[in-house]
Amino acid sequence: MTWLVWIVAAFVLVIFEIVTYSVFFFTCLAVGSIFAAVLAYFEVSIWIQVTVFVIVSILSIYTIRPIFKKMIKKTNTVESNVDALIGMEAVVTGTITPEKDGFVKVLSEIWLAGADEEIKEGEKVKVVSVSGTKLLVKK
Repeated sequence: MTWLVWIVAAFVLVIFEIVTYSVFFFTCLAVGSIFAAVLAYFEVSIWIQVTVFVIVSILSIYTIRPIFKKMIKKTNTVESNVDALIGMEAVVTGTITPEKDGFVKVLSEIWLAGADEEIKEGEKVKVVSVSGTKLLVKK
């Protein structure tokens, strides 16, 4: 009967893992529960079962968890919305001065733009940042 308790505990821990964002912590505890369930099935002492549960859970946390975390870690982040414009080339459609904003064309869209220097109409610029609905550009 004790082995069934360990299996239920493992099942509950896996459910916790799914419901929460714990990055495989509860899964490591579930692995410990499975090992303890095997010992309980063979009617090993409850103290040994608990000891094996603790040891296997700790080993899982320090060995399996880092491997899983590396596997799901995002390496390439893709910018979206206006952040995707940063670094793109644009063409000035309305002269820009430090005192007066102008306009640039990026990906067939016209954007309000500002710069720290004067940039004439028709020149190519690079988008360096976005501030609200205004792009900050440089030559």
